[in-house]
Amino acid sequence: MALISVIRLLHVYFKCQVSAILVFMTQKVALDILKLGHTTFLTGAAGAGKSYALREYITYLRKHGIRFAVTASTGIASTHINGTTIHAWSGIGIRQKLHAYDIDALEEKQNLYKRWNETHVLIIDEVSMLHASFVDMLDKLAKHMRRNEKPFGGMQIVFTGDFYQLPPVVRGDDEYENQEVFAFTSRAWIESKPVVCYITDQYRQDDSKLTGILNAIRAGEIEDEHFEILKGTSTKKHKEDHIKLYTHNENVDEINKKYFNEIKGEVYKYEMITKGKASIVESLKRNCLAEENLELKIGAKVICIKNASDRTYVNGSMGVVSGFTKDRGPIITLSNGKKVNIVADTWRVEEDGKVRAELCQLPLKLAWAITVHKSQGMTLDRAEIDLSRAFASGQGYVALSRLKTLEGLHLKGFNPMSLQVADVVRDNDNMFRKKSEQAENAVKKYGVKELEKLQESFITSTGGTIEEIDEEAEEIQKKTPSHIKTQEMLKEKLSIKEIAEQRHLSIDTIIGHIEKLVENKEKVELKHVLPKKIAKDIILKTFKKLKTHKLTPVFEALNGKYSYHEIRLIRASM
Repeated sequence: MALISVIRLLHVYFKCQVSAILVFMTQKVALDILKLGHTTFLTGAAGAGKSYALREYITYLRKHGIRFAVTASTGIASTHINGTTIHAWSGIGIRQKLHAYDIDALEEKQNLYKRWNETHVLIIDEVSMLHASFVDMLDKLAKHMRRNEKPFGGMQIVFTGDFYQLPPVVRGDDEYENQEVFAFTSRAWIESKPVVCYITDQYRQDDSKLTGILNAIRAGEIEDEHFEILKGTSTKKHKEDHIKLYTHNENVDEINKKYFNEIKGEVYKYEMITKGKASIVESLKRNCLAEENLELKIGAKVICIKNASDRTYVNGSMGVVSGFTKDRGPIITLSNGKKVNIVADTWRVEEDGKVRAELCQLPLKLAWAITVHKSQGMTLDRAEIDLSRAFASGQGYVALSRLKTLEGLHLKGFNPMSLQVADVVRDNDNMFRKKSEQAENAVKKYGVKELEKLQESFITSTGGTIEEIDEEAEEIQKKTPSHIKTQEMLKEKLSIKEIAEQRHLSIDTIIGHIEKLVENKEKVELKHVLPKKIAKDIILKTFKKLKTHKLTPVFEALNGKYSYHEIRLIRASM
């Protein structure tokens, strides 16, 4: 009987290994594809090296002067790539729908408009947690902001992540509730047809048993032997310094409360301060991690839930409370040994330049235990994991794939459902593998020089430089503000198009500089770049008639006869 079990286990193991090598794309090939400028889906199993490939591409974009933005679907995920959330970057925020008046209001935010038009590559990490409806909103806003009906307004989007990991959150009032919610089911994803780069190198797991179990989960081929191996970890002795992973907040809160109460010493209490419309305040509370009532003691384990403005800590930094200042603010010794003084931070909802709701609280949570959700992206040497109450696909896979080896695992609770994966994910994963294989075969048809020529074409189309930028020289150049350089070139009577070409910037960016100069009440030569007198008079008259400073109403009232560029210039001259 034992021999049969061994044979079955080997059978499963080798099936898993075969499924893992059906498609084998190296990081180098993936980088070659990314450099072509196509919208791309960079994927692979946990620990496959996606983050490394992404960092290499970011370095490449920086060296060639290509404007890019690094974002992620969640706050903690964004800290792993030194980015921000796609919700904050895009301006969409916590909106569930994007109405015409929302788009109009977002367009009026000059910094946001500039951001959308200066960015050529938008990176979105941990795409598994991004809802299909959000991807469609992003596409809709991109097309409007960039005046371009190509998918995502013509930008290169780099989606990265693994759909075997945590899925999007579905709300009760969600219009997509009874539909597929994964990003790859969105209209925008289907329209953009991303090139798939499926990396299958393995850098996190050093344990063939753990790798075999993770591959079996992906293949939907978990068998009794795998369950027995996992259950065997529950009888091992473990140290108390194991971080504890749970699927539910209530378990995490219970553990944190227990350990907190065991610490002797004075309790320091911090109450959240709120202002604004009650309904918006409540919505904001639900969408941020700040505690309404936070209690701390010396010795308490904590996690930071927001980036510090000076980057002394980031969303996801862990540490221990080691003291309090005279004004009772906590001093945290981070896991890297650095001590930081944590002060209250704010979370806001803004509309039309006005703050509609605001929360103020210390950006900290107790952290003897965390949820599986918050562990995504981490690599752990040891962990105590409880999967007994797993309720969503991907939870077991995410939790187990945080570890390097089974030796570091103490499985406290478990149910078979925790290792299930949505059928739609597995079906599409097979398709992604095939598309990745097709992409690799297509790239192999090009010679080295031909491929380099295509990659250089993308660089020049974005206003980048073929030669790598000397970063030291670039720093010296940056000392003169960009809008001041534009001001000097306008004095020389250069046209906006000439300035844009010479500076390798977009026309929208140059007009943005003009708007900033006007806003700062700087002297700026505009006569030679304004539309002809007839056009100028008509546009001015329309602004006055509509009693507005917004662009879209004027553009629509004039039936598109004059471009947004012309209308923006006239508005600046007003």
